Amino acid sequence: MIRTGLVIPAATLAAVFLAPPVSRRHQGGDLGRRITSAPDGLVKMSYASRDGICGDGRTFIADGTSGGPGYDVWFAGGMSVSGANTDIASRCARGPVRLLLVVRDHRVVDVQPFVGPPSSATERAGTELGTVPVADVSRYLLDLARRGDDHSASNAILAASLADSVRIAGTLAAMAQNKALRSSVREGALKWAGRVGVREGDRAAARVARTIVEDRDDQADVRERAVRVIGEEPDGPAYLRTLYRRLDEPALRERIVRVVAESGTKDDMDWIRGIALDRAERTSIRERAVRELGEDSNSRALRELYDKLEEPSLKERVIRAMADIGDAESRRWLRDLVGKSTEPVDVRERAIRSLAEQGDITYLRSAYGSLNDDALRERVLRSVAEAGGTDAMRWLAGIARDSTESSSLRDRAVRSLAEAGAPTPELVALYDAIPDRGVRERLVSVLAERGDRTARDKLRAIATDDPDEGLRQRAVRKLTESR
Repeated sequence: MIRTGLVIPAATLAAVFLAPPVSRRHQGGDLGRRITSAPDGLVKMSYASRDGICGDGRTFIADGTSGGPGYDVWFAGGMSVSGANTDIASRCARGPVRLLLVVRDHRVVDVQPFVGPPSSATERAGTELGTVPVADVSRYLLDLARRGDDHSASNAILAASLADSVRIAGTLAAMAQNKALRSSVREGALKWAGRVGVREGDRAAARVARTIVEDRDDQADVRERAVRVIGEEPDGPAYLRTLYRRLDEPALRERIVRVVAESGTKDDMDWIRGIALDRAERTSIRERAVRELGEDSNSRALRELYDKLEEPSLKERVIRAMADIGDAESRRWLRDLVGKSTEPVDVRERAIRSLAEQGDITYLRSAYGSLNDDALRERVLRSVAEAGGTDAMRWLAGIARDSTESSSLRDRAVRSLAEAGAPTPELVALYDAIPDRGVRERLVSVLAERGDRTARDKLRAIATDDPDEGLRQRAVRKLTESR
């Protein structure tokens, strides 16, 4: 699982680290006053970290007590991961939290905790407050998170969660439920409240996400975050499945579908399949369910699902998923779909596009003549042109010359040739070989768009010598526009 964290920008830290040394001061009073009364620059302090916390002092902090395999790790690059990591274990050292605050105009603008051996970051000059009580620093950091900007709030909560022997789950839960706070701060507190609540045995805090998601008067983005948090709980997906029908908001329902799919158990995927087939459900949510089923890469299940769907947009989503699987069986199914006249044209067109994206151009050229709809034939012409190559150019030119073909498709073949980069002399040769007036009009337009010398010479010849007065006038008009 990947989560986003916030860190001090390198430029900000570098500017502070290169500032002139500040003498060590010992200031009395509460911690917050000591910090804000410090001169601009770094304010440094340390405090005891809880069991299981370690780091390399520079690039990451890790927690080995999350209950899952391996570590939860927060990297200095702004990303965090959960899971086994033997490389992290070999580099992870216990130690106190070394907290760096950037103060500007008596205001904290950045927060960064480090754990592990001393490093160039933690050894730079600044106002040193020494070792501070964990209760004081955790209380200060959570207060800072309430009123700080989004950047400092996220790291302040992280730093508070590292402190030894403090109970902060209740405070985090209260922050998450406080509708007066910015939604970004509430989401940060919500993300931590559940995991800290489990660690501290605070059941109410651990389940605060469920309270928020069921509050119809709460903000939509915070409730969506609550759904994601619930999905990380052991029984979270099962709870979300029961919650789904009690929610009216499409965005929340779609989020639940996505979160439940991440669990990936058979019960969860069967439930999602039921959403995809539910004709009473919104199409957008059913489409999301189909997309999640496609991520499972089960082509047989997708084919069975396709046969039970009635809406073209949902069928198209299955086709996309089958194309993403891309195996021989999926390709055969797509080919069969292209030739099935009982299917909607837009669905068959989607199948043609998917086969083209897979590079199955030879099949599409062979299937062209058997297609019973001009829109499908036009899609094949476009797809072949987009693939490019000598064979594609030759085949398109053959369609353009075919007098038994409809003018509209011959016109499309000419346009596709031009779009594919056919040389101007070949387009000139086509004009001379094709008597169809409509196709010739298209070629006049294409030559005018080319605008090179060969094209202009041919337009002048048409303007003066072509027996068709309408084509002569069209060539004159194009030449005049080009000048």
